[in-house]
Amino acid sequence: MKRKLLTIMVVGICAAPSLAHAATPYVSANVGLGLTGNSSDSDSNVISYKTSVPFGGAVGLKSDEYRLEAALGYVSNSIDKLNGTSLSGDKISFFSYMANAYYDYALNKSSFTPYVMGGIGGASITPKGPDISDTATKSVFAWQLGAGIGVKATENVVFDLGYRYFKPSAYTSNDGSKTTLSSSNIMLGVRYNF
Repeated sequence: MKRKLLTIMVVGICAAPSLAHAATPYVSANVGLGLTGNSSDSDSNVISYKTSVPFGGAVGLKSDEYRLEAALGYVSNSIDKLNGTSLSGDKISFFSYMANAYYDYALNKSSFTPYVMGGIGGASITPKGPDISDTATKSVFAWQLGAGIGVKATENVVFDLGYRYFKPSAYTSNDGSKTTLSSSNIMLGVRYNF
């Protein structure tokens, strides 16, 4: 899967010079509902999380049905339970930095534009809280896939509703324990095309 995503992104980056020739720059911002999946570590602990609020922004280029962008995102996930026992004050936060590629399906004479997207990049993961012994920030590889729909509000403004599955590599603590993480995010955004 990582190899396929990397191939898609390399093709997109190689196409960037031709895209930039006739492209429209844009900026975007989004906020949403984050549903972090249960995670497990190499000590067989099961961790569940409360619902979170991810947010982010991006700068990019759009040409016809293609978009390429550089995006930053942040979310702080409060830990709900560890092996069924409720916890209070423990969190894991993600700061992501991604290169995303989109394909917009233009519909004739419609303000609605469905899209699919994929991205690769990295995430800085930081655990914090009274029950967490290792609070070091670790940077790992991350990828995401998503789909959604854009709604053209004016000539320059597009509102966006989409779903993204975000998957960073495992967080490895200083004692060697690995924790797997993933998140399903429902995002509402706005894009301004210059």
